[in-house]
Amino acid sequence: MAERSWPHRFRISIQTNGGAVTTYSAVTWLSREKAIAIAVMAHISRHGSGHGPMAIRDVGVVEAGPVGRAPDGAMILEGTDLTDRMEF
Repeated sequence: MAERSWPHRFRISIQTNGGAVTTYSAVTWLSREKAIAIAVMAHISRHGSGHGPMAIRDVGVVEAGPVGRAPDGAMILEGTDLTDRMEF
């Protein structure tokens, strides 16, 4: 995967077997697939990987654009943003 020049924020919607939709925000320097992987891993760690009502049925992703930049040049992350700490 090619690295972007600045990280982007993605909104990932996970539809569960029980019909619920859980939305995650992921920030990555890489692709939308990486953002999906970050969100799926977070969902599994919170709800387990079984076949119950919180099991993943479908995943959608929308690119929300580049992450904001503070005056000092640092990224502005939201409190709910998921990241892969190996990237940062």
